[in-house]
Amino acid sequence: KATVSVLYWLGRRTMNAQNSQSRGDIAASLQLEKLDVDLYRSKNLWKPHPKARAVFGGQIIGQSLVAAHHTIDDKELSVHSLHAYFLLGGDPDTPAIYHVERIRDGRSFSTRSVLVKQNGKAIFSAQISFHRPEPTLLDHYKPMPQDIPPPEKCQTRREYLMSQYEKYSKEGNKMVAAGVKKAIDDLDKIDSPIEVRYLDPLDAILLHSPLPREPKEPTTKVWFKCKKRLPETGWAWAHDCVAAYASDNSMVVAGAKPLGTPYTNYSMLASLDHTMWFHSPFRADEWLYYEVDCPRASSSRAVLFGRIYKQNGELAVTVAQEALMRLAVPSAPSTPAVKQAKM
Repeated sequence: KATVSVLYWLGRRTMNAQNSQSRGDIAASLQLEKLDVDLYRSKNLWKPHPKARAVFGGQIIGQSLVAAHHTIDDKELSVHSLHAYFLLGGDPDTPAIYHVERIRDGRSFSTRSVLVKQNGKAIFSAQISFHRPEPTLLDHYKPMPQDIPPPEKCQTRREYLMSQYEKYSKEGNKMVAAGVKKAIDDLDKIDSPIEVRYLDPLDAILLHSPLPREPKEPTTKVWFKCKKRLPETGWAWAHDCVAAYASDNSMVVAGAKPLGTPYTNYSMLASLDHTMWFHSPFRADEWLYYEVDCPRASSSRAVLFGRIYKQNGELAVTVAQEALMRLAVPSAPSTPAVKQAKM
């Protein structure tokens, strides 16, 4: 019964409101319609920014995990790894079709392959593995960094942009104030179901406003959670899907920080692949600390590693991604200042 309630929450709750574009509702953002055995169709797709070319990658990841979960009959199994490739940018105006292939069902593991298509072309593929939890003495993790300010002490992107708008308006800098106001208006159109609070508020605007910034270390640190409370019963895999959805949010910011250039200087920003390892249960409607670092960027590609912690300091999820970061301006040799910022 608990499983049925979660399936209803993610798959049926807004079935009668097919025209709804409630981007601020995580249920609507992850909702799928069953077409046939192991075949599903998206209900809502959206872009992460008005100027973005394609669907938000995290939504495709999350919906793929939802589709795979629909085919797991043994509900004692939980996802432990996801390995995915973004093949083409998704069109937000075209439903995505999710085809799940049941690769294997064993005593301890089950494996699923998910292929996502639009207009007959593959846009995303994923291999997802599920594992039956096992008691073991082998249980350790890299602890969460110390002296992390609580989420209540950190700003959202909108809060920081508003403070900058008020600052430049008072200074009489109408041009910059107008640019920041445009960024706020664009942000209000997104209405993400995930609340994100930034330890460094400048990370909130690097790829979402015209404001430049000084080059910094290639690391981002945020708190995030689902805005709405999730079901109390049968909740475990629903939280995994929400974390998968949120994990792709602003990972590329870490790769962009050493240059400090705004989004207007990029001709393309896109995830190429995405990997997640789920270590232990967590709630995605409670604050999670997400730290991302970029050890290397070259040839218009950046490799990124992320760690998602629960508030008690336990490492819950590890993330890895390679992203395409193509600058609109001609490439130039790395300067010592940029090299130093990368270290």
